[in-house]
Amino acid sequence: MTAHPPSSNSLKILAVDDDDGSKIALSMVLKFLGHNAVLAKDTEEALKLVENAPTPFDLIITDHVMPGLTGLDLVQRLRKKDFVGEIIVLSGYGGKNVEQGYKQLEVAGFMKKPFNLADLRQWMDCIQGCRKRLSKAQGLACPLKGIDFCWLKRD
Repeated sequence: MTAHPPSSNSLKILAVDDDDGSKIALSMVLKFLGHNAVLAKDTEEALKLVENAPTPFDLIITDHVMPGLTGLDLVQRLRKKDFVGEIIVLSGYGGKNVEQGYKQLEVAGFMKKPFNLADLRQWMDCIQGCRKRLSKAQGLACPLKGIDFCWLKRD
């Protein structure tokens, strides 16, 4: 596989994970897929980055289990702030109750760690495709719930 340089179709992504190794690996994968990611170590830093971003993030990828506030707390706060980008949760932990909580908050997907690069690439392609179709048709970004097929789990 060849890395793809960022282009005008690249997604503006915020990656949130308290584990430095996971965060760096995700950043490398996203760069390989042609995207650049801004990295946050926790929910509080992520919320500050979202508030201070000169242009909105297209996608937030968050871990679920983090010290202090969880990924679910992050998603709840983002929804209260009317964040309209897509959200993907990558986590080594979960369970039906946790996953149901994310579904109710209309995240694009929940994927168990370790994740499959092909699945993540499918999500990126889906989100990019949605953005392209809607920007051509209406001049708008992908709306909330623009993605609905991406509920993937690895058992």
